Amino acid sequence: MPTVVHGEFEWDADKANQNVSKHSVAFDEAALAMRDSLAIDFDDLAEPENVVTLAASPTGAILYIVSTERRDRVRIISARKATSHERRIYEEGE
Repeated sequence: MPTVVHGEFEWDADKANQNVSKHSVAFDEAALAMRDSLAIDFDDLAEPENVVTLAASPTGAILYIVSTERRDRVRIISARKATSHERRIYEEGE
């Protein structure tokens, strides 16, 4: 499994390709979105070691991103477009 490093972010290349096929969101777009100053982080109740982030990508899409801390980087696990409910949470800054 080759690991892609993008600044302070990393991800598995195969998983990233699967994510684009399944959710039409590239992990490099998710990495850029995670720099959003208005991003909101939540604990992932199903997987306590993970963090869920709602953030705006440079394209203006609101993304739902799952990541985890891995040594000195953030490892992106998955990313998809936010549902209308999740977009509302982001827009209201909750």
